[in-house]
Amino acid sequence: MTPEARKFASEDAKHLLDNKLFKAAFTGVSEYLEAQALGCSPDDAAKAQRIVIAKQILAGIKREIERVVEDGVVAEIQLNEIEQKKKLFKFYR
Repeated sequence: MTPEARKFASEDAKHLLDNKLFKAAFTGVSEYLEAQALGCSPDDAAKAQRIVIAKQILAGIKREIERVVEDGVVAEIQLNEIEQKKKLFKFYR
């Protein structure tokens, strides 16, 4: 993926993370899973395992979106470095 495309993806990811509906949905699912974990019978290992896996998946989704945002910051730095090199190259000509 080009630095420009990574920068645009980063902007999309930032908007997604800032979206009120997305935040509410994420919080709702997280709270539901927490309530399920607290209400789970200690003898029901299969249900407890599914809850843990669901919580891990939810955290993984958020982590991946945040990674895209961070990758966009790196892409912007790379684009700035490319611009600097172009300016220096034009100066030397």
